[in-house]
Amino acid sequence: MHAHTQEYGWLRSMRRLHLTNRHLRVMLWCILLGLQPAFGGILDPFNWARSDRIEVNIPWLPFENETRCYDELGCLNITRSWYHLIHRPFNVFPLPRIVINTRFILYTKKNPTDGQLLNVNVNKTIFKSNFSPHKPTKMIIHGFIDTPLSNWVSEMKDELVKAGDFNVVVVDWAGGSLPLYTQATANTRLVGLEVAHFIKVLQKDHGLNPLDVHIIGHSLGAHTAGYAGEKVPGIGRITGLDPAEPYFQGMPTHVRLDPTDAQLVDVIHTDGKSIFLLGYGMSQPVGHLDFYPNNGKEQPGCDLTEGPLVPLTLVKQGLEEASRVLVACNHVRAIKLFTESINGKCSYIGHQCPSYQHFLEGKCFHCGHGCAIMGFHADSSPGLITNKNNQSENEVYPSEEHDTIGAKYFLSTGKELPFCQRHYRVAIQLANPKGAESWVQGFLKVTLMSDRGVIRGMDLTPANYVKLEHGTTYTIVVTHPTDLGGKVRKVELSWEYDMNVLEPRSLCILWCNDRLYVKSVLVDQMELPSRGKRNVDFSTKLCTPKREFAEIPNRGSASFYDNCSR
Repeated sequence: MHAHTQEYGWLRSMRRLHLTNRHLRVMLWCILLGLQPAFGGILDPFNWARSDRIEVNIPWLPFENETRCYDELGCLNITRSWYHLIHRPFNVFPLPRIVINTRFILYTKKNPTDGQLLNVNVNKTIFKSNFSPHKPTKMIIHGFIDTPLSNWVSEMKDELVKAGDFNVVVVDWAGGSLPLYTQATANTRLVGLEVAHFIKVLQKDHGLNPLDVHIIGHSLGAHTAGYAGEKVPGIGRITGLDPAEPYFQGMPTHVRLDPTDAQLVDVIHTDGKSIFLLGYGMSQPVGHLDFYPNNGKEQPGCDLTEGPLVPLTLVKQGLEEASRVLVACNHVRAIKLFTESINGKCSYIGHQCPSYQHFLEGKCFHCGHGCAIMGFHADSSPGLITNKNNQSENEVYPSEEHDTIGAKYFLSTGKELPFCQRHYRVAIQLANPKGAESWVQGFLKVTLMSDRGVIRGMDLTPANYVKLEHGTTYTIVVTHPTDLGGKVRKVELSWEYDMNVLEPRSLCILWCNDRLYVKSVLVDQMELPSRGKRNVDFSTKLCTPKREFAEIPNRGSASFYDNCSR
């Protein structure tokens, strides 16, 4: 408890200065980043600012071509390729090993709460522990200004121990994760060497198979995992939880996490705005599977203007979690999504699509366009195949038939637990009878009923009012925690006309028709197919009984049934 109080005491001090939430976040990152520019993508779209492309000698590149060695870990150097005038203008060497003091703490089903300290240079710590080289090993690496004492580390560890008979190893590098940010980024390189050495010794002396190793890293921890994977050939999997953007976005692959670092690299992006807009995570794809829940930028429930989010979190979950919500709600959402996916019954299904808008419009709904499972079970995605040589049951490769590198997988989530939602595509076919306006604008809600459940009042216009043209089809993908589990038998569609004084043509008082004319409603549900099987989906067309179309008045509703005449 004392560690938590000390770690977040700076937040209370800054609060006494009467700073707003935005002031606090801006100040924090201006201080921690130390002159990190924010206009990389705008000012340098062609990578002309990469230092390895500059022919003249630049006197302010410190440590260029310098090498430092760290005993049995190996050596690190800083070449010109590590510099970029915009993305990474400064580089330093890591702090001494004794300062960072990287530690490895083991948890298993035999010791789920009391960790055992492992030191590969002291064999008895391995032999006396519950570590088993024949079991899968899950490693958790925290990020910037973080420690293994954080609530999320404990929660993820508990879920992993519950999920299977794993070696769960928490990597503690708290001595190197503190400000300044430039120094912390440099420290990740040394921590990566420590993790690589840890795995190599367990492989050489104890028979650990690197294919059975799965490293899970958040923020800077994701790139740390990449550095480890670069040094250990054949690591089974790396999961990057919103990899840090500053000093990594737009850099060469040896500087950041990339698909060559493990057999499977899956990444969850939740805070991909520019650092100038206070986004801390990367937006560019860096793995075999890159997931962008809610477009990977703004997460539902993280807007501090929507309500008393921080006070409620403070009451329910304590000071530490409230501090995270205040400073980096979007950034830590990747952690929450992954943790929930470990033992959750709902699958996070990501749809490969050109953009999030295309996804919301239902243009990439079925898995024929490419689907993958986000989170812990990403290695069971249908776009991946197991190792044909059967060297390890955990080895997973991207399918040769469907190369996923560079592709983006989109999905929507809820704003609170449970975050995982079922996706429904609703297509409303509008009629265009005589007397109908060419277009109307307003709000739509729908109630879906199946033999196994009911979803009431689902909003089909969540962003704002929508302009609907009679004679066309309006399609949208919406989510809900409820799984209807079968064909939809009945739909109730509610309509409310909206008049916008800034758009005179929308004013409907005496001389216009504000009714909505609907011919049919098509509802699609999708379940992820099992490997080698076809898609399992439920598609239902619903119509009005005994009529060609339904005439829905303003603030009225109409019912549709699954008995359309063929």
